[in-house]
Amino acid sequence: MKKLTMEEWEKKYIAGNVGRFDQKNIMFARPDWDEELKARLDDWFMGAKVGYDQLGWSIEERALSTAQVPLRGLMGLASHRKPNPSRQTKAFMKAMADLKPQMPGGAKKPPEDAKIDASDPQRTSSILKKVATYYGADLVGICRLDRRWVYSDSYDYNPYLAGTTEKPIGLSTPQEIPEEFQYAIVMAFEMDYDLLQYVGSAVYGAATGFGYSRMAITNSYLSEYITNIGFKVINCTTNDVALTIPMAMQAGLGDVGRNGLLVTPEFGPRVRLSKVITNLPLEVDSPIEFGVTEFCVACEKCADHCPSDSIISGDRISEPLNASNVGGELKWPVNCETCRMYWSTSKKGGCNLCISSCPYNKVNTWPHKIVRWVAENAPWMDKLLVLGDDMLGYGKPRSTKNFWNEWKPKRR
Repeated sequence: MKKLTMEEWEKKYIAGNVGRFDQKNIMFARPDWDEELKARLDDWFMGAKVGYDQLGWSIEERALSTAQVPLRGLMGLASHRKPNPSRQTKAFMKAMADLKPQMPGGAKKPPEDAKIDASDPQRTSSILKKVATYYGADLVGICRLDRRWVYSDSYDYNPYLAGTTEKPIGLSTPQEIPEEFQYAIVMAFEMDYDLLQYVGSAVYGAATGFGYSRMAITNSYLSEYITNIGFKVINCTTNDVALTIPMAMQAGLGDVGRNGLLVTPEFGPRVRLSKVITNLPLEVDSPIEFGVTEFCVACEKCADHCPSDSIISGDRISEPLNASNVGGELKWPVNCETCRMYWSTSKKGGCNLCISSCPYNKVNTWPHKIVRWVAENAPWMDKLLVLGDDMLGYGKPRSTKNFWNEWKPKRR
């Protein structure tokens, strides 16, 4: 694995002017306001349009997938440390303040004016990474806050009601982060490898949902920790405030793949990402390179498996495909419009084939570590590695017919 300087990273990934992105253009928000886009589809609802008698969609399997949603929503509501908290968050925090609840353990908190000696960024960063790991993160990296990735405007919307008529109109608000916030702690959370193999069922959604829940909890705990040691924090729970993937790359967590996702050395694209922005002085990590770009050029499995043809083949480009892409970055942009439309029209209940079909997706055992080493150090072998991946049957969806007998969950 090679560490890159920021200059080397810029040369590899930046091909033009990168303007700040407006959050209202993320694909989950556009059906809320984009009339041209809404005209393409009557119903943008993301839920599965399948019956309870369909394989993989029983009450038990749906319950496994949706059990995390209430707590995740509550943690999102409580995420008030942002430049522009949502209307729901403001109402929630006001209700909590009006109730004046007696918080358990409040007497144990440090005094409000307490502040650590942060003159040694290396020591502080080492402690902070341990804290983030203890609270639930699988990978932790630190980068300077690159303001190109901060949303120019925040967009207040309800993703569960996007595209319907049962919602208030979203609010777009200019967003600025004070200059004192100079660092971002970026975290990755592994999603369960076995569950992600059951594509086209409620089962794989359990892995995704649990990842989001862990993100919300860890972000909340870490934000409270930083506040308790005397520094300020912006909690970016629910993917708010800024673009996460370029920040994760700058923080040394991984590289971007053809599928438009962060590919990590440990888990491939099988991760969820979150970040916390702070004014606490920290030591930054270096971007890394481990053969992903070259392998993705040779592979194209995610593009071949994508049921909506939303992943492009060929070489990287810097031009956006539509309003939901950022221009100026050299990468494989994903057609978010066709991807999102598939989620709303599929009778299979969504998709994660861009993750489960990726050869980097495997568990971190020694045979797969050897394959990753070969991909990094002998790129001329990439085509053979892809052929071997196909021959061994990796990337094919697994049937849920015997799921409850087959499943052996691991305690975290």
